Amino acid sequence: MKKINMEDIDCLPFWINYFGCCYPNAYDAEEEISASDLMMELFTDKVGNWWNAFTGYDDDILDENDGYLEEPATLITTLPQGKTLKIEFHPGDILYFINDEQIGSTGPHWKLQTMPFRDIEQLLSLEKGRQLFLLLLPLAVLDNEKDHESVRKKIAQQMHNYFPEHLCESVSRCIVAGFATPNDHCV
Repeated sequence: MKKINMEDIDCLPFWINYFGCCYPNAYDAEEEISASDLMMELFTDKVGNWWNAFTGYDDDILDENDGYLEEPATLITTLPQGKTLKIEFHPGDILYFINDEQIGSTGPHWKLQTMPFRDIEQLLSLEKGRQLFLLLLPLAVLDNEKDHESVRKKIAQQMHNYFPEHLCESVSRCIVAGFATPNDHCV
């Protein structure tokens, strides 16, 4: 495992790629645009090359190993109540674990919307809480549709540390719209 820490991901190339690949349901039907499409506004070859180096991507990895590495870039950090969060960044998937139990995946057999938003929101009070919040946001599920606008504002507010305001507003709308999409693809 290639251990990484929060400082390694606290940069724009990481977040551009992360938001670009972690939200398969993040689609704003009114605007007819997805979070991935919106992230393309900031995407460059340099940003893509950074992500490829970070995840260990090469041209053969998807064919030979379905996009998985034996030793992926892995973030391990402590959560409240003595829990351990581990996130593996593979070229073809991002896997999420709490106390070594897989709780999510962004890859071809994605498993998202597995944690209540309110649990993820509570992480904001921690040191590095913004990063933890944004990292676990793809796993969020929202219990109450009437909370969508306040949740959208909360997401946009945390994104402002990395992205221009107009992009935060648009991407957060896509993400919240994805919360309302049934998660039929979970395994």
